[in-house]
Amino acid sequence: MMMNMPKQTQTVKLNIAGTEYSIVSTEPTSYMLELGTQVDHDMRELLNDPRLSTTMAAVMVALNNADALKKAEQTADNLRSQMKNYLDDNARSRSESDGIRRELERLREENRKLRERLGQ
Repeated sequence: MMMNMPKQTQTVKLNIAGTEYSIVSTEPTSYMLELGTQVDHDMRELLNDPRLSTTMAAVMVALNNADALKKAEQTADNLRSQMKNYLDDNARSRSESDGIRRELERLREENRKLRERLGQ
């Protein structure tokens, strides 16, 4: 029996909109750096508007990311539902196919018996 080993944590330094953050995570460093780069890009893009503060830009980035997550979850739910329908259709088709095969075998056997009778 294998025991689940706890994931090791590491500290990753991210620079987002000119501020350095030390993030402790169990995710790979490369993944955390990728996330940090994306958030930094999104923040800097919004901060081009002089009317937005860093906090306002952070809230906008958070809302945009929450919106993307919600839409991705809805898409995943729709795909799961479609897959379930396809699997149900597949199971129904297999069941029908099995029934048709059994009927074919029955008819072949009946045909064989009738040919034997006619041959006698």
